[in-house]
Amino acid sequence: MTVSGCRNGAIFSELRVRSPFFVRVDGRGFGRMLRDFSKPYDLGFARSFVSAARAFMESSGLAPVLAYTFSDEVNLLFLDEPFRGRLEKLDSVTASYIASSLSISLGRAVSMDARVIPVCREEIIRYLQESQAEAWRNHVFSYGFYTLVDEGMSHSGAMESLRNMRESDIHEMLFRRGVNLARTPAWERRGVMIYRSSSGVVEDWDLPLFTTEDGRRLVEEILSAAER
Repeated sequence: MTVSGCRNGAIFSELRVRSPFFVRVDGRGFGRMLRDFSKPYDLGFARSFVSAARAFMESSGLAPVLAYTFSDEVNLLFLDEPFRGRLEKLDSVTASYIASSLSISLGRAVSMDARVIPVCREEIIRYLQESQAEAWRNHVFSYGFYTLVDEGMSHSGAMESLRNMRESDIHEMLFRRGVNLARTPAWERRGVMIYRSSSGVVEDWDLPLFTTEDGRRLVEEILSAAER
C-alpha cells in the first residue's frame, strides 16, 4: 500500500450525523486536576468552564444554539451540521477547542473527550431535563461525599458509605448537619446555560427547572429564535 493509501484509510472518516444533535464534552482526570480547588464546588473553576463554553459559541465558527454546563461537562446543541456532519471532526474540534480555552484560563493543561448524541426536535427538552437531573444527583453526592471527608472519613470510606444510601438519605444526612441543599447556589443545583438572544450571548446562572413550565418555555424560546 502506498503512503497516500495509508493516509486515506482513516476509520470512520465518512461517518456523519444529521441535525439536531448534542455534542457532550467531558473532562478527563479532573478529579486529580482540581485537587487544590474548593470543594464541593469552586466558583472560579465554574466561571472558567462557562467562559470556555462561551468562547466556543462566540469564536469557534461552529455556532451551537446553546451550551448547558454542570460539573466538568458541557452539552452543545447544534441545529445545523458543521463539517457536513462529519463525526470525527465534530468530536475532535469541539473537545480540543474547549480544552485549550480552559487550559489557558486555568493556567494548566487539561484534556477532554467528546461524543455526539443525535436527537429529534421533540427530544431536545428531554435531553436537557435528563442532564439537569444528573446535575442535581451530582450535587447531592458531592456535598455528601465532601461532608464525610471533612469529618475525617477517607475518600474510599466516604464513597462506600454513600454507595449504600439513597439520594433522600444523603439529603437528610446533610440537613441534620446544617446543610440545606435547596439553599445552595442555583448554578450548583441546576447548572448554567449559555445561549443566543437578540441582545447577544447570554449566561444564565439562575436557571429554572427544565421540567417546569418556565424551563420548557425558556428552551422553546431559544429554539424558536434560532429557527427563524
